[in-house]
Amino acid sequence: EGSFREQGLEMLAMDGTNVLTEIHREWDRMKRISDSLRRGKLPGVTREMIKDVVVVGRGLPIMALRFVYLALCKDKVATIGRRVGIDGRSHKGPSQRRIKFLTSVDPVRAAAVVADSDPASTLVVTIALTGEEETLMATKTLKNWLLTNLSGHGRTEVILSKHMVLITGSEELASQHKPESVFLIPSHSRCEPFTTFTAASLLPLSIVFGWPIAEEFIAGAHDMDSHFVETNPRHNLPVLLALTDVWNDCMSSSNNSSSDSGRIVTPFTEALAAYPAFVACMESACCGRKRSSAVASSQSCSPVVIDGGLHGVYDRSLYQSSKIISSEIVMTLDSQLATNADPKLSLQQQQDGGRAMEEVYQAQDALICSMFAHADGLAFGSIDHSSSSFYRSDPTIAGSLNGHSSPHSMSGYEMETSDGNRPSTLLLCGKLDAFACGQLVAMAEHRAVVKAWIWDIDPFSREVGSSLRSKRTELLRHNLEKMMFQDNQGEEDEEDKSAGNSDMNLSTKTILQHYANMYRNQRVYTVKR
Repeated sequence: EGSFREQGLEMLAMDGTNVLTEIHREWDRMKRISDSLRRGKLPGVTREMIKDVVVVGRGLPIMALRFVYLALCKDKVATIGRRVGIDGRSHKGPSQRRIKFLTSVDPVRAAAVVADSDPASTLVVTIALTGEEETLMATKTLKNWLLTNLSGHGRTEVILSKHMVLITGSEELASQHKPESVFLIPSHSRCEPFTTFTAASLLPLSIVFGWPIAEEFIAGAHDMDSHFVETNPRHNLPVLLALTDVWNDCMSSSNNSSSDSGRIVTPFTEALAAYPAFVACMESACCGRKRSSAVASSQSCSPVVIDGGLHGVYDRSLYQSSKIISSEIVMTLDSQLATNADPKLSLQQQQDGGRAMEEVYQAQDALICSMFAHADGLAFGSIDHSSSSFYRSDPTIAGSLNGHSSPHSMSGYEMETSDGNRPSTLLLCGKLDAFACGQLVAMAEHRAVVKAWIWDIDPFSREVGSSLRSKRTELLRHNLEKMMFQDNQGEEDEEDKSAGNSDMNLSTKTILQHYANMYRNQRVYTVKR
């Protein structure tokens, strides 16, 4: 797991080979490719510089990359890296590099992802760890988009070699493409939860932000690795967080059963908006499997992580629900306001003596206080009736009730309070730069592995979660194709009854038949047109 961010000289596999040799060779290759793309020395087929990177895939590699990308978009140094090498005088295409994500085979989503992208300046990166069919179908959609728009600029193989890259752990799939367009994940580490520091994330990040930012990301993860290996468990962050999860899941409340366990992760800043989804995917991939032990137990590790979002949608449930759910609050103390605030405010600051920016800092102060008030409210409940309660009617009436010793006695103005004693954890970092992102990703990995070890779960799965339904998906697609070509929409022949359709449950079969009837005429019209 730690080999992908180890900057030393030697790390031996069980067969005695030094795995770092191959990993560092891939680093050098990614650095050369990203530098060439960023300098315009490796342009697209029309000689346009690559500005957009569309990443196709699903599962943890995509969630981790999305979290890091959105976080770095709020970092000053990384933001500068997005613009380096782009001619600001050119009005064609975006003014800074971007990463877009296509995580499903949905053609409507695919069209939306590339709606404002220029095919001539777009690179499609496919992450298919085991050759997932849906990912390859989504890639085919973008492949057709590229060829349709760039067909007049060269042969098909030339266009694809300049605008498509494959990252995979399947030798069979890799052998079907040119070696220069493929990054093969080493065989010793083809495990979905721990591919973040392979080419799956490092290549898109280095293209958009530059290789120095990718190196900082690796260095942050290595720093957390060292902390995890060398630090006493009493002060070991991943170990303490994992033990906290175990306590909250199974021991903190007699009212909770294992089916009610899990936690809500709430980001209090835009830069961390994608962190809960990444953590949810990590916990699901590592802790969502059955226990290896044959010993039955009513208690087990919970893989459930709910994204609390930026809008406080779960606040009432967290404060007052009879089902106690542990909460995790994530926040940066330095939001880099000079970079992320409205750039017009800096000009206005010179004109109004700094009042505009002072209001921005006051808003940031209020956000920090709101975060700690949220944590304290979960722990200790309402302070008192007058300062922490609110009324369900017009709030202007509250002032007229201040003289009453018991607002509960006023009909229609029942006071709402929080009792507290609800578990919460605060994760705070100083500044969310590439180094801190590496630390957070590595900490989430180690935390999940420790929890899996405690509950005797093997966290090193080589299959993505969606692969568990691949055979059923293939069967249903076969049956749907047969439905599309049925002459009699209301009947099925004896072959259908004895073959595939008999494997479908009645509800699925009925709805798929309706879908086939609905789309059959549309497809005929499209073909004739």
